[in-house]
Amino acid sequence: MSVMSKVVPPWLRGYQRSWLSTDIVAGVTLSMIAIPEVLGYTSISQTPLVTGLYTVIFPTMLFVLLGSSRLLVVGADSATAALLAAGLGGAAISGVTPGSPEWLAYTSVIALVCGVMLLIARVLRLGFLGDFLPASVLIGFLTGVGVQVFSGQIPDMLGVPKGTGTWLQQQWTMITSIPDLNWWTFAFAIGTVAIIFGFKKFLPKVPGAVVAVVLSVILSATLDASTHGVAVVGPVQGGFPPIGLPQGITLSDVQANMATILGIAFSCFVLIIAQSAATSRSFAMKHGQKVDINRDIVGLAGSNLAAGLSSTFVVNGSPTKTQILDEQKGRTQLANLTMSLIVLLFTMFFTGILADMPKAVLAGIVFVIGVVQLANQASAAQ
Repeated sequence: MSVMSKVVPPWLRGYQRSWLSTDIVAGVTLSMIAIPEVLGYTSISQTPLVTGLYTVIFPTMLFVLLGSSRLLVVGADSATAALLAAGLGGAAISGVTPGSPEWLAYTSVIALVCGVMLLIARVLRLGFLGDFLPASVLIGFLTGVGVQVFSGQIPDMLGVPKGTGTWLQQQWTMITSIPDLNWWTFAFAIGTVAIIFGFKKFLPKVPGAVVAVVLSVILSATLDASTHGVAVVGPVQGGFPPIGLPQGITLSDVQANMATILGIAFSCFVLIIAQSAATSRSFAMKHGQKVDINRDIVGLAGSNLAAGLSSTFVVNGSPTKTQILDEQKGRTQLANLTMSLIVLLFTMFFTGILADMPKAVLAGIVFVIGVVQLANQASAAQ
């Protein structure tokens, strides 16, 4: 194999001019769907809202350059976000609370460690690990994640406290708080769910999540929803994503908590390889293509290193976003590059429009993702 063939991304070899307009349109559509989706995932990772946008900028660009798959979309994913939050929350690191700068710093460090693990996996040619995890185990795990994801959004959809403790304790807190639900908040949430499913059924080519976000922002600003007890997103940090090592914790902090960091990173590492390989292979087979899982691992390693160096959290091959790209007739990673550039422009200049968006809308979007994930896993198990 020539040096040039190793450097040029596989998806770019034999690229046809007739694919260009299709890829660009698919990328634009994907960006409109990905923006509200990745914003919602921050409620799982418990990091600042803008970090969701960061996951589909430089991490996605690195996979475009280094990966093998023509369609795999890399970015925030509910499964790895849930693993990350559960691991950090369960570790109870002194002085580190969800949403704090220190919490974000640890999520970025975990992404860096995960990237290094993936590089080691590539050196050792461990792409076969994508087949090592039994399908039944992966389905069972993702089903559990789906339950955790959609149930975790219900308090925000009702405008009641989330509660603390075990999952059952949190559900009990939510149930006993139902009499105190905020009807304005609930209306925004149920409206979001209805719009997404309605458009999916009757106008599937129109991204319902985008319609829900736009309408909610307009209604929230017009009705001054925050004065009625509706929690809104508030000011969102804009501008170019920060580049550099994680800030807010010291090297001694990292060393003191290395066992926790390695444990969480390894869990994410296993899931990334298994889920990304399964997604990449399934779409390649669908289109009669070949995929180099070891090269994809290089792309995923670069993506997570980029995530750690741009103040965001672990990224993964996303089955939901890849499915969306395929439905939009995207042909290559040029569609994903288009998406990244649009999200970058949005992050730099347009985050101000999110200030009036009710948090219940993001909760509704993630609730739908969790329900759809459960349905997909139930179908896969049959």
